[in-house]
Amino acid sequence: MSVHPPDLTIGADPLTLARGAAEMLLENAADSDDPAIGVQRCLLRWLAAQGLYSVAAPTEHGGMGRDERTLAEVEEILAGADAATWFVLTQHRTSQKLALDSGYPAAGQYREALCRGDELGGIAVAHLRRPGPPAITAVPDGRSGWRFSGRAEWCTGWGLVDLVLIAAVTEADEVVFALLPAHERQGLTASEPYSLAVMGGTHTVGLRLDDMPVAADEVAGIVPVQEWRRRDAGTVVDTKPATLGLLRRVIDETLRTGHDRDRPAAVDEAQALASRAWPLRERAYELRFSPDRDRHVSERLELRGRIAELTVRAAAGLVAARGGSAMYSSSHEQRWSREAMFHLVQAQNDDVRAAQLAAFSGS
Repeated sequence: MSVHPPDLTIGADPLTLARGAAEMLLENAADSDDPAIGVQRCLLRWLAAQGLYSVAAPTEHGGMGRDERTLAEVEEILAGADAATWFVLTQHRTSQKLALDSGYPAAGQYREALCRGDELGGIAVAHLRRPGPPAITAVPDGRSGWRFSGRAEWCTGWGLVDLVLIAAVTEADEVVFALLPAHERQGLTASEPYSLAVMGGTHTVGLRLDDMPVAADEVAGIVPVQEWRRRDAGTVVDTKPATLGLLRRVIDETLRTGHDRDRPAAVDEAQALASRAWPLRERAYELRFSPDRDRHVSERLELRGRIAELTVRAAAGLVAARGGSAMYSSSHEQRWSREAMFHLVQAQNDDVRAAQLAAFSGS
């Protein structure tokens, strides 16, 4: 049964829905980041019921059918309110997109459920970016099944999501994607949730695979490793909408602090940050959605580095504006400073790292 009425997305404005959700998310953000409480599955289901898991999914599969720019702006709004909940939610998009693009059995089985948000997806694929031997290997098992062995260091949302997409590499340098129910099974065990400096409530674990059987109907896709890395490299160069959401949030809060506490220097800082941030944001989005984006890889990387540096600076500026209260572990500004650090490492590769370091060094 669908988790939302069939006509929910007809005429609905996802940006309006996201802004409404953001108010509640902000109120719960401290709890979502706290490992003792964490992101709540009931809240994720509510977001799915609002259609916020389905913004860019095609209408023929139960989604809103909106464009990628709209999806990016929705992510901005949600991440600026509650980064931990946004981070669990955003894992879903990878499984959803693969289900739409693939003709393999598991993709077809779960396509509509992922598009509608009836099933919530997580992923364990970041290890594909690592150089060296594959972190998880796949060997044939029978005519069309596989056996996975190795360890995925990062799987977010364990215990919160319904499905998990796990990637493994074959001897022929192909990636096999298995789409499975997100729970332990023969050959699959999860670690305890990690103790993280930020996103502590995201139920992020490591997955251990010991000759785990993957049936033919659990395969969601098979692609060459180099093809996957080429596609991934074409997306990680872009500034993440979530980073822009955090940047907007801390600038707004710095401005509010300046007015509420009669601190003109904070107002000046917020205005100076905004004058730099908004042109960078518009250019980042212009290139991200340009049909000629492949001609501007260097500029896209530079923008990601500059915006990451500006976000860290803005978050530190808010701490200075607020003063000693920012040192309470429960303070929003202290959490936002840690989130700015997180945005340095999310979906990072060597090229992104170099662009970030160049921005910090001023080169």
